[in-house]
Amino acid sequence: MGIGSLFIVNNKTSALCACKHWGPAVAFGACDKVLERHRLSAKSNVVGDVCVVDGSQYLFHVARGEITYVATTERETEPLMVIEFLTQLHVVLKSYFGDVTEAVLQEHHVTLYQLLDEMLDSGVPVNTHPGGLKALVPPPSLVNRVSSQVFGHQGVLVSDQDPSKALPLPWRSNGIKYASNEIYLDVIESIDATLDAEGRVLTSEVHGVVEVNCRLSGMPDVSLGLSNSHLIEEYNFHPSVRLSRFAADRVVSFVPADGTFTLMTYKVRAPDPRAAQLPLYIRPQATFGATQGRVSIVCGTKPSAEKPVEAVRLEVRLPARTSFADPTSTHGVATYDDASHSVLWSIETFPKDKTPCLTVALNMEESEGGGGGGGGGGSSSEKTARARTVSLQEIVDVQATFAVKGVGVSGIKVESVQVRNEKYTPSQGVRYHTRGGRVVVRT
Repeated sequence: MGIGSLFIVNNKTSALCACKHWGPAVAFGACDKVLERHRLSAKSNVVGDVCVVDGSQYLFHVARGEITYVATTERETEPLMVIEFLTQLHVVLKSYFGDVTEAVLQEHHVTLYQLLDEMLDSGVPVNTHPGGLKALVPPPSLVNRVSSQVFGHQGVLVSDQDPSKALPLPWRSNGIKYASNEIYLDVIESIDATLDAEGRVLTSEVHGVVEVNCRLSGMPDVSLGLSNSHLIEEYNFHPSVRLSRFAADRVVSFVPADGTFTLMTYKVRAPDPRAAQLPLYIRPQATFGATQGRVSIVCGTKPSAEKPVEAVRLEVRLPARTSFADPTSTHGVATYDDASHSVLWSIETFPKDKTPCLTVALNMEESEGGGGGGGGGGSSSEKTARARTVSLQEIVDVQATFAVKGVGVSGIKVESVQVRNEKYTPSQGVRYHTRGGRVVVRT
């Protein structure tokens, strides 16, 4: 079962950019709930749901900038298939048009509908790779525009080649030539970790992405040798990767797509979370009284860090009964957001001669029934429940993001890059980046 209807909407003006139906037509009014959810999510600065139920219709939606893609179905359909298609549709449109805006989609609406015809068959995704689509639907060009103006919509150029002969691999065209052949890889890893107030790691995992920038002539065959590949728990590959080869000897073998693409994503979980090494330490302390409180945080680079830690952002979430906060820092910039009861502390680079410290003085509303022991009535269990409720409200969460250039933390390394089937020797290189994904410190 596939998609019944597809709407492409400007989520700022609620204007309809395009729509197409593969079953009974669904009214555009069905998108009202999706747009309302999008506005609420944007207002509260949270990620909204991807599915809305409207009667017998299921509406899946993905927002990218000012454009929201909405797919409807009233039959049993795999949700992830629909969401993945909407995500890939934006990638295809971006590869064709550059910026995807309402004005651009209206200007190239003929190409847009040609792409939808090629990408979906009776609402089922069949071809979603930009390389394969460009052999069937040429990207907009000056010749296309002039032909469209002179001959109307029938003048839009399409490929007259047999796709099976013109494109043996959907992700790579024939006859690619470069004066200088090169292939570069970026290994980007983000750390998700939970720490206690003493800085000890409670849980941790690393998510990695390998991005490839390929400028190789002909039809090369590339093999990547990875060190410590046995640490990879979960992985997802580009369609070009030979899965059987990776399963047999852990070598990533593929005929690359032309240009920039994501080769693989993976997850590494440390066997012992305590062994995970974050490049920085965060030590918070908090005390709260009836009407006042104080939070202090010390943050710095660990001596074992190989590279300097940059672009550090700490979001300190304060108790809900905080009425006002006055943050001061010895380094960086600290600001208080009254709406979210949080302090944002930004440190671009750590100083060499001192350790940055953040101090937050709090004014707090007195909690109901929280003052002293003069509450009187109530059983011991009720008093314990009230005390537990108050203590849960006093928890301070510290969420951190950061960046470290030139180093990875999972132990996954690209040991070798081999290019076969071509006579040239390309330029090649690998860069490593580490980022803080979701690092949470519990006080």
